[in-house]
Amino acid sequence: MRRSIVAAVIVVGLVGYFIWSHGSGPSPDAGPTGIVGRDLPAAAQVTSLTGGAPYPLSQEVVGVTVVNFFGSWCAPCRAENPVLLQLQREGVRVVGVAVRDDPAATQRFLDDLGDPFFRVLSDRPGQTLTDLGLDGDVPQTLVVAADGQVLFHHAGALVGTDGEAALVEIRELAGPR
Repeated sequence: MRRSIVAAVIVVGLVGYFIWSHGSGPSPDAGPTGIVGRDLPAAAQVTSLTGGAPYPLSQEVVGVTVVNFFGSWCAPCRAENPVLLQLQREGVRVVGVAVRDDPAATQRFLDDLGDPFFRVLSDRPGQTLTDLGLDGDVPQTLVVAADGQVLFHHAGALVGTDGEAALVEIRELAGPR
């Protein structure tokens, strides 16, 4: 029990520090990037969380789709999970891609915090972000049009000042019709 309390205090402290250090002004990673306006490349491959052959991430785009890259090992990903759950309740289609993560750890993460995703995919080697021309950090969120064109990109958690601004854009682009 004592270890659980200590672990929880450490996680809360790390999340608090991240939000404090990234939530008080524009982040150099926030806003449009080179991927906005481009189609998802066929090279960006994912697998089902349960395994199987890789396939293009673009196959998961049905209508306007939010794609969230996360990891069970990522404290900011834990912090943004309630926001993603709220988007799900609002009817936004969110697909999750677990990056550099063991599928069993991903499933525990979702079981513990709630699963906000329409579908959960895996990118164990972490190559998808590179194939998209993005840095390897998570969380990152894309809004992708039905035709596969990236409409919006946000690097960082969907919390704090930058995250709240990103949510306005995400809701405008991907909210229920």
